[in-house]
Amino acid sequence: MAAFLDGDQGEPQTELDALISRTARLFRESITPETRKDYARRWRKFEGWCRVKNLEPLNCPPEVVMMFLADHVGEQGAALGTLRSYMAAINRIHVEAGLMPPGDDPAMTMYLRSLRKVVVPRDPEAQVSALTIGPLREVCRYLDSIGPDPVELRDRTLFALHRAGAGDGEIARLRWNDVRLTGQRATLLLRSIRTDRSDRILHIKAHRDPDLCGVRAIRAWRDLSGASVPWVITQTSGIGGCEDREWTSRDVFRIRKARLSSLGHPGLRATPDQAMRLLGSARADVLRDKAIILLGFAGAFRRPDLVGFRWADLTLADSGMVLRLRKSKTDRIGEGIDVGIPNGASRITDPVAAMLEWRGRVGRQLGPAYLDHGPCFTTIGRSGRIGTDPLTTSAISVMVRTRMAQAGVEGHWSGRSLRRGFITTAANLGLRLEDIAKGSRHATLDSLIRYIANDDPFRNNPTAKMGL
Repeated sequence: MAAFLDGDQGEPQTELDALISRTARLFRESITPETRKDYARRWRKFEGWCRVKNLEPLNCPPEVVMMFLADHVGEQGAALGTLRSYMAAINRIHVEAGLMPPGDDPAMTMYLRSLRKVVVPRDPEAQVSALTIGPLREVCRYLDSIGPDPVELRDRTLFALHRAGAGDGEIARLRWNDVRLTGQRATLLLRSIRTDRSDRILHIKAHRDPDLCGVRAIRAWRDLSGASVPWVITQTSGIGGCEDREWTSRDVFRIRKARLSSLGHPGLRATPDQAMRLLGSARADVLRDKAIILLGFAGAFRRPDLVGFRWADLTLADSGMVLRLRKSKTDRIGEGIDVGIPNGASRITDPVAAMLEWRGRVGRQLGPAYLDHGPCFTTIGRSGRIGTDPLTTSAISVMVRTRMAQAGVEGHWSGRSLRRGFITTAANLGLRLEDIAKGSRHATLDSLIRYIANDDPFRNNPTAKMGL
């Protein structure tokens, strides 16, 4: 049985081999890769426990699993759902090894039922908070309030100077006292370090394209840094603090090359013009995070759904956009479903506008060809490099938790807060369970009811309507 399920027989030699290989592949795909990783992690923990107890984990009697679960029950023990997930992982490993799963034993069914009486209930306050429409607006307003990255504004000025003809050494020695700014011109006194060369004057005229205007770039950087140090270009922190130290031409060269590399297409460096257009605008991580939060809420998407989307799955329509959800928790075989995301009424919380802004940034930085195949939500490096690897589900949770804390919104936030927020908001609006389930793609109404049960004891409370 185990060899059959492995299905790794090399190249199929016969029609039967091909059928075995195809059957094994279909069996492996009966659970998602994320679930398989979770099962493997829990099985390793069970193996380690058995090793310490000098017990055999595979083909074990149900009593061994009962003792393992009992060892994880207590005031600081696992939740009932976690214990059941251990049982599911142990069963799956046994099935794939061609053995009888211990969870199918009638005694195990009775034992799991008894665990409900001894497992300490979780504190309701410790449950994942629902990101309802109010907190959603708060975090979106916070994200919109985040200004340009000071380091990007500094580097944009660096490229403006280099684009105008200043050398790396001249840029490194440039002081604010040597800069004169008017409405349409910047006049720079570039000092030479060599005795055989004299200082020179460099004029930068305002450019009709604001993204390429060196005068605007220098003025924006001066307004932010406040000329707190004499040097125009020097070490800068993410909050705009400047170090009172003159850079060398090597420092300027290093930053310039690193930026061109991080902002270019995969395998290609950006040009100085491309760098100026990208630097100093809305931060890439802010655009990405706002798109994730709004899309996760509007589509009631699970974390694996979000990290699995590719730009080819997005289609624009008059009423908004359509996302092709190719596989999900309730669609294991991958039939796929089209999820409509309507245009938002408010620019602050419009999921379609947020996705288009993020897609525009990705297209400018990674090239239009990337939008034909690449994942939507990827990693972003400290230097602004947009990666090509999708985010992990845990990274989604960390991002939501971080952004909510930065926005000052209290709660127990997680990636699940987005989907829970959609369901809770829909229930607060009095929508029918059937309509909510259709939007959240719940397989049954029972699971949907458990999802929203007791989260608000005053919702549709009949006593409130009795005139007491």
